[in-house]
This record gives sequence, C-alpha cells and structure tokens, in this order.
Amino acid sequence: MLNRNIQPTVNPIEHIDMVKAEKRLLSNGIPVYFVNAGSQDVVKIDFIFEAGTWFQPANLIASLCNSMLEEGSANYSAADIGEKFDFYGAYIQLTADQNYGYFNIISLGKHLKTILEITENLIKHSVFPQYELEVLIDKNKQKFLLENQKVKTLCQKKFTQVMFGEVHPYAITNKIEDFDQINREMLLQFYQSYYHSGNCRIIAAGQIDESVLALLEAHFGGSDWQRNTIETPKYEISPDPQKFHHVEKANGIQSAVRMGKFWVPKYHPDYHALSVLVTILGGYFGSRLMTNIREEKGYTYGIGSFVLSLKHVSYLIITTEVGNEYIEPTLKEIAIEMKRLQTELVSENELETVKSYLLGEFLRDFDGPFALAGSFKAINDFDLDYSFYDDSLHVLRNITSEELMRLAKQYLNSEDFYTVVAGSK
Repeated sequence: MLNRNIQPTVNPIEHIDMVKAEKRLLSNGIPVYFVNAGSQDVVKIDFIFEAGTWFQPANLIASLCNSMLEEGSANYSAADIGEKFDFYGAYIQLTADQNYGYFNIISLGKHLKTILEITENLIKHSVFPQYELEVLIDKNKQKFLLENQKVKTLCQKKFTQVMFGEVHPYAITNKIEDFDQINREMLLQFYQSYYHSGNCRIIAAGQIDESVLALLEAHFGGSDWQRNTIETPKYEISPDPQKFHHVEKANGIQSAVRMGKFWVPKYHPDYHALSVLVTILGGYFGSRLMTNIREEKGYTYGIGSFVLSLKHVSYLIITTEVGNEYIEPTLKEIAIEMKRLQTELVSENELETVKSYLLGEFLRDFDGPFALAGSFKAINDFDLDYSFYDDSLHVLRNITSEELMRLAKQYLNSEDFYTVVAGSK
C-alpha cells in the first residue's frame, strides 16, 4: 500500500520533450508551420499578416481593417458569417497589435473543410460594407470614451508616448477625432496592401494530417491573391528627456502608475537570467513588490513587473494602481526593492521558490497543441529556434544569487526608469 507518511521523490526537470512545429510551403510560397498533437478532433489555424500599427498610415486603420474582415465578403453577409460559425461550432478571432494582424479560427476537424471555405472568402474577398463600418466605428467610439475615463488607460497611453515619442507606431496616440477621419476607401487600400499571400504565414495546431495540409493548399496556395512582399518602414525612437510625467484626472480616487525602461531583446545572452530577476522583483504573487507594497504596506491590490517583447524593441514595465495619497510612498518602495536586489543576495529559499514557479510556467507553455503552437510563435516572431527554450531551461536550473545581483546592478537602476502617474494631484 501507498505510505502517505513518506514524501514522494522530487526529481529535477533536466529536459522537456516537446512536439516541435514542422514546416511546409504552399505552392505560392506561404509558410505553414504545424503542430500535430492532441487527442481531440479540434484544429486551430492562425493566419498571420504583417499588418499592425507599424504599417498603418493613420491611427485606427490597422485595427478597424482587421475587425471588418468578418463584417461581410463577396459571398457572405455579416449575419451569414455569424450564423455559419455558430452552426458548425467554430470560433473566429480577429486581432491586430503593434506588428501583426491575425485571423484565427478554431474548428472541429470534421467541419474544417466548410469553415476553411468560408474563411477563404473572408480573407480574400472582404468587401467592407459601409453600414457595418459605420456601426463598428460608432461602437469603438463609445468604447474609446469609456476606456479613456480610466486612469490606467491614460497612464499607459502617456507611458508609450514618453518611451517612444508621439510619432512612433508603438506609441498610443488615438484621439476621438481620429474616428471621424476613417472611411471605407482607406481600409480597403490597407487591406489590399497587406492581406495577401506575399505577406502571410500560417500556424496550425491540433490533429494536423495530410488532409488538413491539402485543404490549406487548395484554399490558400493559389496565385489568385499573390502580390509582392511588403517593405517594412523604419521609425526612430525618440524618448522624452524628462523621466517623470503626471497626467491629470480630476476627482479620481486612485492613480495609475507605470515605471519602465528599454530592455534586452530575446536573443540577448542576458535575456533568460533577467527573466528570473524580473520575476523575483514583481513577476508572481509572492514577488518582492507584492510582498512589500500589497501585503505589508497595503498601498495596492496588485503590482507587477513584466517584459513586453515587441518585434523591434523590448521594454520592462512595472504597473500598479494606488490611492492618491500613496503615490510617493509606492515609488519610494519600488526603488528600495530594486536597491535591495543590488545589495543583498537573494536567499536560497526564495530562489528555489522562483525557480519552481518558473519551471511550472515553463511546463504549462507546452501543455497541449494550442500551447505548443503559441510557444512556437513566440520564437518564430523573432526568427529564433527551439534552442531558445533549451537555453532558458539551462539558465533556470543553474542561475545563482551572485549572478542575479550582478544583473540587478547593471539593469535595475531606478534613475534609468521612466515614470508616469495618472490621477488627481
């Protein structure tokens, strides 16, 4: 019988055997990366276009163009699209970020042929109907007005402007007047310029066999939507010389705080070790910032630090919301925690706790076909290979407190951080 008085043996994770993505080229050159894994008859296919804000000629165009892809095509009205996806139990998700426009579908394998037929028509022959566009603009206007009443939204907008400069595409500069400048012709031109096979890659996950690849070839491998590859525009980063900024929001009970600095890219030799350091600082519930500022001081319900890796630049950001009377004490305590990491060695017990937490997160990133595809995309976006994860595991298992202190002295100097506070003075 099992003796429950004896603790099970804990074995260190030496290596993770993961299902790696394979690559196939369609006849028109579109790369298809596929992860054949999972026991359920479900398939997720992501169509990824370089069509984010980096490429838009004016505010809002990238996001509105992406959203309009499900509002009507040559063969289907918006109502038809919604009805068919519901009938077949399929799901469509459209998003646009700083660099990419995404058209993602999830479907049962047995209905994939029908779903791909509809998807092909939406991607290749979207018509941007005027009425649906007006409804979408009006809905986004209302959402914009609501969001811009929140101090966290005002703070994040100002923070990106301070970090990158107001004309950089990574800076959030949307204004309510921008909605009135958008018209159908602008969106159509953006769509025709960026949503085509010369600017597309596909990531598929689930039960991906030759029949699924044949369907992708049949619907998306032709020359009917082929155009030249795009040229990526170049932008200069122009950070504000002033390190501290305040955005006034009258009568606010709380203020939002953003502190950040430019960070190393994913291919940098310090990246993995710095991920451990950022986690200790504010990357999990038991972090230094949470323990001090939330649990001991009671200034906030939550505070965290994380690294945002974008295609052209990365940055570290610390985010929180605090009562107006706690702004200065919070900023002071953040600086104190950075200084502690520079002057005091992380205890063996804390380091082991963080290593265990990160190992658990590491395993979760490869749990299931969709997670496997997401982990592949996280390296494929930056032209990295799977050795990135081997290096991450090696660093995680071998990093020392002395190395963390060295990195803290190099990268966590509070005077290097940009600080933005939004709220009532």
